[in-house]
Amino acid sequence: MRGMLENLNCEIIDLGTVEDTLQATKNAILEAASQSDLVMSSGGVSVGEEDYIRIALEELGQLDMWRINVKPGKPLAFGQIDTANGNIPFLGMPGNPVSVFATFCIFARPFILQKQGATKTQANSFMVQADFEWKKPGKRHEYVRARVENGGIELFPHQGSGVLTSTSWANGLAFIPADTTVSEGDLIEFIPFSELMY
Repeated sequence: MRGMLENLNCEIIDLGTVEDTLQATKNAILEAASQSDLVMSSGGVSVGEEDYIRIALEELGQLDMWRINVKPGKPLAFGQIDTANGNIPFLGMPGNPVSVFATFCIFARPFILQKQGATKTQANSFMVQADFEWKKPGKRHEYVRARVENGGIELFPHQGSGVLTSTSWANGLAFIPADTTVSEGDLIEFIPFSELMY
């Protein structure tokens, strides 16, 4: 996440790892909001007993969005932190590395570019022929790590949200809508990393 923020010329204030308690989470959010234009976190946004981001955000401001129909990256939170200087936007990213990567590219990056005053915030995508089959339609939209080679798209064989090496193997994200199967030769949407890494 730090590298992707640096690519967007963001000034980063890193508060480090926060203890898994509600009070420590609230304290960190308030400290971050007092010195920044946007607060971002990684982890603590799901439904586990030690996931306090959602509760803290509801107590310190408002939760506008929580959990999205996207894989990887379902536990994503967005809201506002109330401060003396106005509302500071908050983005709570998932904890798994690939989920952070995907949700940053698809959601955080356009939001940050818009806050920076950019007129173009969405990455260009292209329709490319699938060199794979996707036989089991998922319930969520999926951004899968993929590589375009010889005019077709190949998928990384292990799409788990903890397999960060898939992002260095891939050269983009292939988009597979929910409830969709893909046959070899179908055209699917592909977003190259060259569109997401500036």
